[in-house]
Amino acid sequence: MPSDIFLRKYSLIASLSFLLGLVSCMTGLLFAMVSRLSRSSDPEVILVVCSLLGAGILLILAGINIAGIRRKLSGNYSFIAALVLSALGLTVFTFSFPGNWFYPRVSYVIVSYSLGIFLLLINIFVNYFLYTSKTSSGRTIDPHESFTCTGASDSTNVPGQHNDCSVLATFAGILVTNITSIASASYEPYFVDNDSDENDMFVVMENEPAQSRLQSGNMTDNGKIKDQNDKIDEGMEENMENSTDKNIDETANEKEASNDGYTEPTALETTQFPEVVDVAVTEIDTHYEENVTEECGLSPELKEYEDLTTSKTAIPVPFSEFRTMKKTDIRADDTMRAAARKILMFHFGAMIEHERGTKVGKDIEELHDMRVAAMRMRSAVEVLEGYLDMDEMSPYRKNIKSVRKVLGSVRDLDVFLEKIDHYLADQPPERRAQMDPLTDSILIEKAKNRGTMLVYLDDSKYNKFKKNFADYLLHKKSWKMRSVKKNGEPVPYKVMDVLPVLLYTQFAAVRAYDNVVSDEAIDDPSLEKYHQLRIDVKILRYTLEFFREVLGPESKELIKYLKALQDNLGDMHDTVVALELLKKFEERGSWGESRKEGKNMSGELQKYPGVDAYIEYRKQELESLLETFPDVWSNVIDPDFSVSFSKAISGIYTS
Repeated sequence: MPSDIFLRKYSLIASLSFLLGLVSCMTGLLFAMVSRLSRSSDPEVILVVCSLLGAGILLILAGINIAGIRRKLSGNYSFIAALVLSALGLTVFTFSFPGNWFYPRVSYVIVSYSLGIFLLLINIFVNYFLYTSKTSSGRTIDPHESFTCTGASDSTNVPGQHNDCSVLATFAGILVTNITSIASASYEPYFVDNDSDENDMFVVMENEPAQSRLQSGNMTDNGKIKDQNDKIDEGMEENMENSTDKNIDETANEKEASNDGYTEPTALETTQFPEVVDVAVTEIDTHYEENVTEECGLSPELKEYEDLTTSKTAIPVPFSEFRTMKKTDIRADDTMRAAARKILMFHFGAMIEHERGTKVGKDIEELHDMRVAAMRMRSAVEVLEGYLDMDEMSPYRKNIKSVRKVLGSVRDLDVFLEKIDHYLADQPPERRAQMDPLTDSILIEKAKNRGTMLVYLDDSKYNKFKKNFADYLLHKKSWKMRSVKKNGEPVPYKVMDVLPVLLYTQFAAVRAYDNVVSDEAIDDPSLEKYHQLRIDVKILRYTLEFFREVLGPESKELIKYLKALQDNLGDMHDTVVALELLKKFEERGSWGESRKEGKNMSGELQKYPGVDAYIEYRKQELESLLETFPDVWSNVIDPDFSVSFSKAISGIYTS
């Protein structure tokens, strides 16, 4: 009697733990679906979902363990240690995330919780195998040993024994059986209803020979054995030896005659063992069998089928019309709209070409090239806006901006990390350790932005944009341009007529900064004028690159000088932005935009010696860029540049 009371007490605890675990897991999953959990979700949402799921898994495994314990819990040291480790890891995570979620605390939490769960699973496996070994040997399970409350005990068990935790034990048995069936290739578990009959037990059977399983694996709906590969091989071998034309179905008839005793597989067998299922003979398979010639060759129809399935060009490459473009092929007599179409097609193909590498993330230059292609498309639309049908182009323009923005959020952090590595290359080892808080925070922010980027690139909206934009670019009628206005007045519309005016206008906009950025006029601490100059230089450079095929050879040298000036101005802008972000990092202790979880709760400026030194390094870099600016600027303002500029434009009429 006391033993029965002892049993019922643990059965109630096990059932409650298991039930609470299920409720916690279901609540966590429902909350994750409702809140659309992702890498960019709010930290509070991530904390709630992870806590509910972690606690639910812990309670479920604890309930299953308690169901198999028939002695005092205080004597089961591994079970207690598992509970303590898992609960400790879960508690530390709850109180640490996200404000104090940094290395090495992350490792402590993960190791502690994982080790606890691992010990709980080990306890379940040990109790289960102990039970199955004793059951299969015919022993009567002692009431004080593990897994006797499963309801599967035989007639020799103590009368009146209850089965309150049979559900938990059955769950554990299914869990262990499926895991062991996957892990072991030499044993397959068969189990039926859990009753008191002599056949109702877990049975572990030796696998059948491989050949036997293959023969029993491929069945038609009429019960015929159709082992496709064996029939084809045997038919070919007979044709080779006898040089006679035999139908391959004769082999199948012989096999059918030798298997009259075959019975249909039961529903339970086909469910538990995927290899014992009905395999339908496809039309191409039947056609293949009926057309094996005496030379063991394929029929013309099958030869064509094999060529289609093995040819490298059988499956069309997505957007191949754009990927194969090596140049724009712009001509001087093209309309400006036709030239814009060729430019967009070329850079759209470059964007698609680097999309896969960007998703993989192995080479950061793939992301850089994809972003540059998106930037070129955006610049082409902005530069040639007056010659495009913007009513049709506006939706695509917005999508191109979105692509550039989502790629830029990751690329900017890649560049920032590269600059930090370049700085640390000449620093002592202790300086690298001092920079760890900054680099860790940037890496976390990069992971979030990369997750957002991957979601965007896999989203149906982005893929729909690619398809629609490709169709729009390939539809030549949409890119026709009128040569006269509605009133009959002619308008310039060809590249040779419009491009010279466009280039001279852009060059004039760049030269206008000469007085603004001179040494005597530098009084803007934010360097806003340099930023505006960078944008105008970029537009001029991109326009020269867009139409380089119709310009004179001098354009190559012009682009080189403009690129050097753009790089200098771009590094200035990046340094100014970096100094602002570094200052905010010291204030909040986190990277990126202001967030509640990133604020310093004490209200005091945090001390980061390594970051302070890096800030000074970037300030010196800005001063160096300002000092070198006059040299790169003079190359563009120099009269020789203007002469070469005119010669490059004149090449439109001589090329």
